[in-house]
Amino acid sequence: MILLAGFALGAGAIQGLHAQAGKTPAYAIAEVEVTDPPLYQAYLAKAIDSLKPYNARIIVRAKPDVKEGTPAQGNIVITRFDSLADAEKWYSTAHYKDLIAER
Repeated sequence: MILLAGFALGAGAIQGLHAQAGKTPAYAIAEVEVTDPPLYQAYLAKAIDSLKPYNARIIVRAKPDVKEGTPAQGNIVITRFDSLADAEKWYSTAHYKDLIAER
């Protein structure tokens, strides 16, 4: 259904913008190659629902415009979380673990 070529969680240090909130945002970055579009749409709906309790949102879901190096095989998906702790909690949930099995 879906080939996940890579996945990473990380915190970004954006000084000033988030200094008032006391939190550093975190991002989940994945390269996704869709092999079955209807199944992917069903998976995506469930994945988006799994993000809601963590106030996360997908900020990029597109084919990258690669200037150097090997082009990506699929789309890049970047999801923003308010903190790395929120991203790790989401990734560790049973709901998301069930979604991993669907890929």
